Parts: sequence; C-alpha cells; structure tokens
Amino acid sequence: MADSNPEMIEFNIELAPVANYNNQPNDLTMNWKMLSGFDMGKTFWTDENGLEMTPRKLENNNNTTQSSISNNFVPVTSAIAVRDQRAGSNIQITVMNDRTQAGSAGNSDGNTIELMQHRRIPTVDRKSPNLDEMNSWNDKGIKVNARYFMQIFDTKLGHSLQRQQ
Repeated sequence: MADSNPEMIEFNIELAPVANYNNQPNDLTMNWKMLSGFDMGKTFWTDENGLEMTPRKLENNNNTTQSSISNNFVPVTSAIAVRDQRAGSNIQITVMNDRTQAGSAGNSDGNTIELMQHRRIPTVDRKSPNLDEMNSWNDKGIKVNARYFMQIFDTKLGHSLQRQQ
C-alpha cells in the first residue's frame, strides 16, 4: 500500500524480457479478476484524454479469436474503472496506470480488468507495425517496469480518489 494514501493498493510490476517464439507476436496483459459474483455488465470506463471518464461497451464477443479480443482494447491514459451491476451493489473498482496503455474490461472472461503491459510484434503485417524493442547489448527483448494503483470503494459512500504523484 502507498503510505501517503492508505485507500490505494499499489502494484509494482517488473517483467523480464518477452520471449520471441518462432517469430510470433506476443502480448502480455496485467489482469485483475473480480470475484464474489462481480458483474460488469459489459460496461467499463476509461480516461482517454486526461480529463474525464468515458463509458465503453464491449463489442459482441461470441468468440475468442485474436481480432475479436483486440477490437475491445481502447486507449487508457490514466485510469480504467468497472462497476458492479448487480442490484443493490454500489462497488466500483478503479485501476490507475503510470503510462498510456491499451485496456479493456470483461473482454476475456466477463469480470477482469486488462491493461496491455508489453507486446512484441517481430514481423510487420498489414495490420500492425513492427514492435520488437530489443536491448542493444544482448538482442533480447526489453524489461518493462510499471506501477498501478487500485481503489475499491462504494459509490454511495464516497468518490474515487486521485493518485498522488
């Protein structure tokens, strides 16, 4: 927990270099799974401009092909939030990130917040640019560090806090 704000849970993540198996793309996401019957109702909010939260609806995702999953990732400038849609629940969960990332919620299993931590795309195709960052001294993928802050609160009792810099 961050000492200056005990209502925030802090996550410090360090990823080793992403492997490059058979020259195939690799995406790594940080996932926060909601338990106890939490129901997002296919809706989440993102801060894409640094000013306000924008509601998002998941596209119909009847299959789990790579393109149907990636279509539901959107820019997340500083935060992504979900609310429990069950009757009588006022719980909101907000995850704040330290850099702009792609994110989604409820995309892979209906109750998970996902933020793209790192990706390697070693070859260029029609849809994606080459994203294959390497260390210059050993030709391995770069290490990626990130900080996330999570807040879980009751919207009837208070409002979301802002992350302290």
